[in-house]
Amino acid sequence: MTTAARQPIVNDDMHDIITHVNEGHVPELLHCVKAYTPVQDATHVQMTAVYEDGMELEVTAPAGLSRHFVAYAVPGPAHEAIRGTVGEAMKKLGVKPDSRVAHWCLTENRALTAHFRRLTVNLGEDERADWRPGYACRFDVPGHEHGRPYTLRRVSGTTAEVDVYCHDNTLGSQWAEGLQPGETVTARGDYQEVTPDFSAGPALLLGDETALPTIAALLEGWADEHPVRVLLEVGDAADQRYLDDVHLPAGAHVSWLPRTGGSGTALREVLDALETPPAAVWGALEVSAAKALRKHLRTEYPDADVRVTGYWRVNEKN
Repeated sequence: MTTAARQPIVNDDMHDIITHVNEGHVPELLHCVKAYTPVQDATHVQMTAVYEDGMELEVTAPAGLSRHFVAYAVPGPAHEAIRGTVGEAMKKLGVKPDSRVAHWCLTENRALTAHFRRLTVNLGEDERADWRPGYACRFDVPGHEHGRPYTLRRVSGTTAEVDVYCHDNTLGSQWAEGLQPGETVTARGDYQEVTPDFSAGPALLLGDETALPTIAALLEGWADEHPVRVLLEVGDAADQRYLDDVHLPAGAHVSWLPRTGGSGTALREVLDALETPPAAVWGALEVSAAKALRKHLRTEYPDADVRVTGYWRVNEKN
């Protein structure tokens, strides 16, 4: 069956998957091109559509542009099938996945607010010139098979800070609260959060406690002249102190919203009363709440570049 005869899956989730892959995983897609299409000299690739049984790729090569349908090599929901197909392509080509593992020495573990702990680590020989605040690594957490992702809050020379939101006795909370100076923390891989083009116009940052480290890093590195509005939903007013040591860009307006209902409820109420339409939006909170807010924002502000992602799930204990 040709892609013309297939019906692509068109919804907000697929839009987000395509955007995420195209902005952060082109090298992985190139493996799929080489493994599953006739094009062996591709220089660039973009995913253009997602189907129940595969994906369409637009491939750039010296001979020009071409489109190819790549069937999933493994079954499952689209995001799992795409990831699995990339993995199978790498196996077929004999390409080893990124196995970067960093072992950092903890030098300090202190409470920042009622629920945040700051882990200060010495990067030692693992210092890299391209570490940046806002990068996330997956840390080895006892009891968690795949580790937990946490954001690098600050990086300076051989020192990095990782802020962990501790709550509900989760595995990550137990790990962060129990670490002692001198112990080794292990981080695997890294990725940079994909954000919209904030230079496009008025910006909006929003989220719950889990988004605070990324939002703080964005604010401290803010380089755009457009004003930024920040909406933060928290369950404990004591956590509002988290931004006390953050240098806010000129014109930034931060609003703290008490969470009185489910995740995202307070944010939705304020979004309905925004006076200035945003041109670029980034946010993170609970998965289902993120999906609802993302749909609402794209409906209300169709010209805005909206990136709202899920950082956690209800009843998640890790």
